[in-house]
Amino acid sequence: MNLIRKACIAFAVVFALMPVLGFAQYQHRVAPFWSNLRNPHRYEIGGGIVMPSGSFTGVVRVFGPGNFYKGDTTAKRKISGTGFGASIGLALPFKATGHISCWAATVQLMGNMMVWNDLNQTYGTDGTYKVNPTPLNASTLQVALPLGIDWKVGNDAILTKRLSFAAAFGAGIMPQLTMTTLDGVSGFKSQYGYGFTPYVKFDWSVFTGLCWKLRFMYTTGNINLLDVNAKVSPLNDGPFTISSSGQIMASFILMPFSGKWNETAWWNTYDTYNLHDRFN
Repeated sequence: MNLIRKACIAFAVVFALMPVLGFAQYQHRVAPFWSNLRNPHRYEIGGGIVMPSGSFTGVVRVFGPGNFYKGDTTAKRKISGTGFGASIGLALPFKATGHISCWAATVQLMGNMMVWNDLNQTYGTDGTYKVNPTPLNASTLQVALPLGIDWKVGNDAILTKRLSFAAAFGAGIMPQLTMTTLDGVSGFKSQYGYGFTPYVKFDWSVFTGLCWKLRFMYTTGNINLLDVNAKVSPLNDGPFTISSSGQIMASFILMPFSGKWNETAWWNTYDTYNLHDRFN
């Protein structure tokens, strides 16, 4: 019985792997890893919006009924910001996983500008925060270098014009350097922060003469941005700190040299790697 059982298991494994084994002979050819650094067809540029989140910890003014000033307290609250950014990036395939898919190492050089509004909100005795008529804002310049691994499938995975769509799922680590300053406050020097935060991302690509992508990236992790150790007269009454806790980025990405992809033009549906099969 054990022999029959083992034979059945072996047969099931071989049967399950048959599509993979048959598919493997059609894996696309991956160029030497570092040669892609010299391949302009894999470079991309883009820009988009940034939606950061963070926290404020520090002294806030307390007001009672009738807008009567009652003193100060220390509070911690969540904050959010708005911003925009630009990037240049490159994918370096290193392992084919099928006919039109591969694993690729990715690197981006990214610059984002973010604004944190209304840092000097006041606290009411009813437990609510209110916007100060004279707001105190801060601006953060972020320079980051996301490094990660993507699984890519579709047109930009194998640089083909014949596939209209593509997708990529990736994750990695994002080293970053930040410079934050208080807007409109004379004599306050910019402060620097740095750190490493993990990220995940998703790309959806379309080829319409050029390959363009919609990219969504999410990062998480605390980075200290600003540490104000004194009263900013007359905008607040004491020290405070702000830190980022993550950000969502939505970007439009363009591969400017994708019009020169030479892997068979879009009107030819026959497979370059197996001329007797049609491209799937």
